[in-house]
Amino acid sequence: MSKVNKKIALLWAIPALMVIAGLGFWLATQVTVKTHQSASNELAVEESKLINKKSKVGTVLDSKQPNVSAASNLLDKLFTLDWTIAFQKEFDAKAKQMTPYVTQDVVKNSLDCKADPDKMITQTGVVMTYDHMDFLPTSASATAVKGKVIVFVKSHLKDSADATTRFVYNVSYNPKTNLVTQLDRVGTYQLQSDSSVL
Repeated sequence: MSKVNKKIALLWAIPALMVIAGLGFWLATQVTVKTHQSASNELAVEESKLINKKSKVGTVLDSKQPNVSAASNLLDKLFTLDWTIAFQKEFDAKAKQMTPYVTQDVVKNSLDCKADPDKMITQTGVVMTYDHMDFLPTSASATAVKGKVIVFVKSHLKDSADATTRFVYNVSYNPKTNLVTQLDRVGTYQLQSDSSVL
C-alpha cells in the first residue's frame, strides 16, 4: 500500500473512530440515566411504603393513645408558628399567634415567646422554616402528656443552601384544656459523624 493510500485511509479512520467513541459515550450515558431512573423509582416506592406505614402508625396511635396524638398534633401546629419566620415582624408577632395553643404561664416564661430586642432577623437576613418534629412522650395520663421534642428547622441566608438546626424542648400538654403547659427550650441537638469509620 502506498503512502498516499495509508494517509487517505488514516484520514477516513479518524472520523470513524470519533463517531464510534461518541456512540460508546452516548450508550454509557444512557445506561447511567436508566440506572438513576430505576434507583429513583425504587426510592419513590420505598417512600410511599414508609408514608403508608407512618399513616398506619398514626392511626394506631390515635386509637391507643389519643392524648399523645392530640399533643403531637397541637405541638406540630405550635412549632409551625414558632419556627416559620421570614421577616422580623413575623418573629415579633409569634407570641401573639402562639397564645391560643399555650397557657399564659408559657407566654410569660418561655424563651420562644420573648421579644427580640436585637432584631436578629433584620440584622442577619436569615429565613427560617419549620421542617418537622419528633415527639418523644415520657408519660401520658388523662391530665398530662409530658415528653421531649426535637424540632427540625431549616434556615438560610439570602441565596445560600439550607442548614438544619435541631432544637430540643421539654414539653407538657394538658388534654383537658388542649393547651401546652410547658415549652422549655433546652438547647440544640447536633449530629456528629466520624468519617474514619467509613
